[in-house]
Amino acid sequence: MRNMMLQPDAAFTESDNEPNARTLPRVVNVPRPGTPILGPSPIPRSPHLRSLELTRGCAHRCPFCFAHCPSGLAGGNAIYLYSNTAECLAGDLRDRSKRPWAVHVSPNADPFPPLLEVQSEACRAIEMLANHGIDVLLMTRGYIRPSALQVLAKHRERLRVTIPLTTMDRELQRSLEPFCASPRLRVRQIGQLRELGIKVQVSLEPLVPGLSDSRSSFIALLDSLAEIGIRHVQAGYLFLRPGMTEILLQALEHHGGAEAVLDAYSGGPTLQAGVARPACFLPKTRRQRGYAALMALAAERGITVSVSGALNPDFRSPQQLERPRPSWQPLLPVFNRTCSRVG
Repeated sequence: MRNMMLQPDAAFTESDNEPNARTLPRVVNVPRPGTPILGPSPIPRSPHLRSLELTRGCAHRCPFCFAHCPSGLAGGNAIYLYSNTAECLAGDLRDRSKRPWAVHVSPNADPFPPLLEVQSEACRAIEMLANHGIDVLLMTRGYIRPSALQVLAKHRERLRVTIPLTTMDRELQRSLEPFCASPRLRVRQIGQLRELGIKVQVSLEPLVPGLSDSRSSFIALLDSLAEIGIRHVQAGYLFLRPGMTEILLQALEHHGGAEAVLDAYSGGPTLQAGVARPACFLPKTRRQRGYAALMALAAERGITVSVSGALNPDFRSPQQLERPRPSWQPLLPVFNRTCSRVG
């Protein structure tokens, strides 16, 4: 085992994307545990989708995410990187008689944090899966390095990338997503991925009631996306898991209204969010009003909006795959509705 402290990516020296004064977590390289390398689907009743974790813990340190400070990490100042993932994956795929249609790479921790070593391992895993004819689903709030972009472009036919945006307000975004790419950089990156021919889904989540769901906040997001030709987005509100309240209050203390944000959840339902533990959701009527306002503003800009199933499990019943399919396409609507790494 060896410890390695890596510097932020070059993008984090830009004036619009400087990280908080806090130090990036260190990376601790460890061999993979003895459990199967391909885990169960992050989406219920999706037998042809599997998951592949690259790390334990996430470098982005978003206070709304359960990976913010996972158990077993001393002080939350390190993440464990499974540095032999590609080699283990090669052996697993070689020995399998039946391979999955698609694999969601690193569903519980961002695969593109500002740490070179983690991005490099993500690229090795992506190449291994794509070379074996397996489609890859990714979700990232990070800056994808040029070397990683080259890998994604090479395997564009096998990829589907989701880029979430929470707000265009840089100060608020710094608090909610401490080490993620800035909103402006992510918008540029969405455009770049599209230019490379990579399928990109944009999600507006998690929306924070009273902070990121105002008319002005929605307009800033939608105008930025309309400028690069985005015509559809997915949306979902923040939900609260046990232990998240204190972390969220601390993150939002400089913005005011943090208590009001939490008060908005009073009387909200406790629901099962995918395969994760039950969480407290914003009252359904409050979510409906927010989505209606977003949809109206989006329609004025030629953008349609769908509601995330993962962040609104009480809106509709989950879709179930009934029979085997020849390709990964039937999984995409399920993934887009239900696969999210908020909380």
